[in-house]
Amino acid sequence: MKIKIFVIMVMLITMAPLAWSQGTFRYGSDDERAGKWDFSMEVITLGAEKISGLDDQLLAIDDDWGLGFNFGYNFTNHWALGFDFSWLSPDYELSGTTDEIPPKFRTVRHEMDIFNGQLTGTFNLLEGPFTPFVNLSAGFSYLDSNIQDGPAYCYPSYWYWGWYCYADSHDSTEFNYGGGVGVRWDINRDMFLRASYSLMIIDISASSNPELGMGRLEIGWRY
Repeated sequence: MKIKIFVIMVMLITMAPLAWSQGTFRYGSDDERAGKWDFSMEVITLGAEKISGLDDQLLAIDDDWGLGFNFGYNFTNHWALGFDFSWLSPDYELSGTTDEIPPKFRTVRHEMDIFNGQLTGTFNLLEGPFTPFVNLSAGFSYLDSNIQDGPAYCYPSYWYWGWYCYADSHDSTEFNYGGGVGVRWDINRDMFLRASYSLMIIDISASSNPELGMGRLEIGWRY
């Protein structure tokens, strides 16, 4: 994860002279963010995290890459409100004792699915095309362990030329909140780049709330 953060920081540093060299700081009224909509696609890097207290189980989530998109509205050159959606599928290891008598220690490795939907408020420190920013967010995370929960349901399927079986998995939907810092570069009146690092806390009852560190690289369009 330290390597990934280092790569993001290098990109943040190199974006500044690029912006200066293009001369995009000479803003006209038609180039301003105020009153414009943003849409961006993002690549996400997730840091590893450990969660304890889940019925005396320890959950270790590996680092991973994910994808997402964001859309929002710039009320002024400084203030914006948006919606962010992201998907990740990190590997994880769940370890702890079972309910058997006598109890046994068991470790399970699998891949989980994480979907995050967040409302994000952003403050751009500068009015110009290259600006640092801070944001706060709140929303919900859907977590699917991909481990079967209960019996499977099977029915005949012509599509699969036989039987198709489906089983519920252990999953939950939890409240999340957090914040981040980053930089934005409006390349021209139509396109922009953003790079940021944020911390998202998932409010899981009876556990140490996971704090997921996520780096984002975005390419976006303004209209």
